[in-house]
Amino acid sequence: MAEDIRAEKKALRREMLSRRRAVSPEQRTHAGGIITAQVLPELKRAGTVMLYASMPEEIDLFPLMEKLISAGKRIALPEITGRGTMEVRELAAMDALIDGAFDIPTPDPARGAQIPPEEIDVVIVPGAAFDADGGRLGLGGGYYDRFLPRAVHAERLVLAFDFQIVPAVPMAAWDARVDRILTERRSMDCRNGRVKEG
Repeated sequence: MAEDIRAEKKALRREMLSRRRAVSPEQRTHAGGIITAQVLPELKRAGTVMLYASMPEEIDLFPLMEKLISAGKRIALPEITGRGTMEVRELAAMDALIDGAFDIPTPDPARGAQIPPEEIDVVIVPGAAFDADGGRLGLGGGYYDRFLPRAVHAERLVLAFDFQIVPAVPMAAWDARVDRILTERRSMDCRNGRVKEG
């Protein structure tokens, strides 16, 4: 059974990552602009927001990061601490990013303290695919599946391309679910099944 789920995940992840790579820079910028404009007002009440350093084929989160820092929000980014484990560190300014594990930009420890997971209000969660029930297919490292249960007060929010929403994500018992999904076409509340188009 576990082998079946693993194989299904691998196939879906491969398909989604290939589709993500096929998105043109113009399409990516367009979708990112729509999503950033939608999510900014929603983050007004959040004090501490955890984002991630987006890769070139993902929705670009750097403009959102910059806007949130300017608005005085406390921004947290992941810091890989071991195999499958991470903590979060405050990003004080955009020029406080340094190359971390796997060449992923991470906050400079000299300029930002670690933030306890329970102090996070919203986590922007990455992934390859998602479904309306909050199912999430990660990138295979298990970092967020281990971390999210520790961020006990945080809403788990996804910012993704609309094609990343699939009918059903293969899930194992330990896989962490998400609360809401925002794409360039719709907003989905996975807790109550509400979908708002546009």
